[in-house]
Amino acid sequence: MPTEALPMGILQRSSKLVQLLAERGPMSTADAAEQVGMPRPSLYRLADALTQARLIEPTPDGRLRVGLQWLRLADATRTGMTEWAGAREVLDELASATGQTVYLSVPRADRAVCIDWSRGRGVSVLALKPGRTLPLYAGAAGRVTLAFRPEPLEEYLEDAPFPPFTEHTLTGADELRADVAATRSRGYSISDEDVTPGIGALGVPLLHDGTLRGALSLGGLAGDLRANRPGFTAALQSAATRLASS
Repeated sequence: MPTEALPMGILQRSSKLVQLLAERGPMSTADAAEQVGMPRPSLYRLADALTQARLIEPTPDGRLRVGLQWLRLADATRTGMTEWAGAREVLDELASATGQTVYLSVPRADRAVCIDWSRGRGVSVLALKPGRTLPLYAGAAGRVTLAFRPEPLEEYLEDAPFPPFTEHTLTGADELRADVAATRSRGYSISDEDVTPGIGALGVPLLHDGTLRGALSLGGLAGDLRANRPGFTAALQSAATRLASS
């Protein structure tokens, strides 16, 4: 491998390891090495370097987890996104009115990245949290992003079928095309146990001059979402109008 290619390779592996720990939680070095696709000695060295940079840290039982440094970096990132400066008030009001957990996500490559949330009155098993991401084929935030983003849909679907989260995950190109068409037609996405069993979500796009800026979604027990879909959708769309015009 050319010498000049090494730094980029290290950055890519570092990013993959940090992302893995952020999504999966603490992991043993052996499991992390297998998931990242690195020999254990190489991952030990990489983990040691990231520990010195305070980006990851060891747990008391010797596993690896993301470091507290990310809290400061996350706050700095959120502060720098001035277009969402007034979002927290809107998120808190929506969570209070619906009792559901509310998320603000932005599109990044082929993911929807949660940058802020307001927690509802229950359900602590929701997959999406600040700093975590969803692929565009799953979850309310991911699927509404897929439906309204400007990038060509067919380019994304070239990688289908995608790995499922549950038996309800839409993974095939044809079913995702149909879902995109339905989402565009009704103006919001419906996630019904396609990421976590028993959990549902609704998502609406945040558009400015017809261009997707982000997604606003709420999630909770699937039964509650089904029973209250019209009211929750109306509340979401009203909140999205406030955010998009801010």
